[in-house]
Amino acid sequence: MLKITDLSVTIDTKNVLDSVSLQIVPGKNMCLLGKNGSGKSSLALTIMGHPDYEVTWGDITLEGESILERWPDLRARAGIFLAFQSIPEIKWVKLFEFLRTIYNARFDKKESFVSFKKIILPYLEELHIDKEFLRREVNVWFSGGERRKIEILQLKLLQPTYVFLDEVDSWLDVDAFRSVAQLLREVANEQTSFVIITHYFTILDYLPVDTVVVLQEGKIVEQWWQEIV
Repeated sequence: MLKITDLSVTIDTKNVLDSVSLQIVPGKNMCLLGKNGSGKSSLALTIMGHPDYEVTWGDITLEGESILERWPDLRARAGIFLAFQSIPEIKWVKLFEFLRTIYNARFDKKESFVSFKKIILPYLEELHIDKEFLRREVNVWFSGGERRKIEILQLKLLQPTYVFLDEVDSWLDVDAFRSVAQLLREVANEQTSFVIITHYFTILDYLPVDTVVVLQEGKIVEQWWQEIV
């Protein structure tokens, strides 16, 4: 499991998390609730290893081993995935090469251009993504819905165990959101745990949760479990 123990975090000397403890179990989904600035995104970014977030106390362990000293890429290789609230574009990097690089890193492979093309094309067909996107720079001039589909493509490709969804309804109209939410449901399985940060509770119709955690001023103030909700 992914375990957060007494985690306290600062950014620019400001306390953003205070003694947060959570257990995230594969196959069980969690929803993080709270007002803006309550620490929800800070928790996800800290777990992912964002360098601006300084852990001042506590630990984050994966399968019993601390990951605090691991760089973000090593956490990603270990099966942690963050879907950004605002998805960045990466200029001058072709989507095909980006996907091939992260796939090879995740699974310690050395897929060639030709062999990886055989791997990625079925996923494009499944998600109804035009293969011409592979020739384009990552997310450059992509719509909000297209960017989210590329994230889901990465989910299918990388098969992470712990997926943090940081307000994935951002940039999406209602129809695009429903499409993305349905695709996320298709990705879900017994080995994957989704941690959902949202103000748009319709997503819970597609990804039902087992635990609800409420954050306020960086602290957990309430928790509910499936038996209670």
